[in-house]
Amino acid sequence: MSLNKKQLQVTSIEMKENFLKSGLSKEQLAERMNIQVPELEHVLNMESYGDLMMFIHLVWDTRDVINAEIIAQGEIPADYSYLKGQKEDYWFLK
Repeated sequence: MSLNKKQLQVTSIEMKENFLKSGLSKEQLAERMNIQVPELEHVLNMESYGDLMMFIHLVWDTRDVINAEIIAQGEIPADYSYLKGQKEDYWFLK
């Protein structure tokens, strides 16, 4: 996942919008992700830290948990401009 600065900003905005739509709190989402709130904030802000591949997986996993919550509420998550399809569709994420 090689995104430029503008693409990272767009992805952050889209993820935050879907996060708000999910109705989850940061604490609830972090618990579901088995991470701490500061780590979640890095993901929502698209601010990489530590191991890059781990962070990329975390971004996709966070997107999936948010989307699953929205779907569970009978809603449809907004599309992402750059996080398209399923994580498994990308060879570098397997």
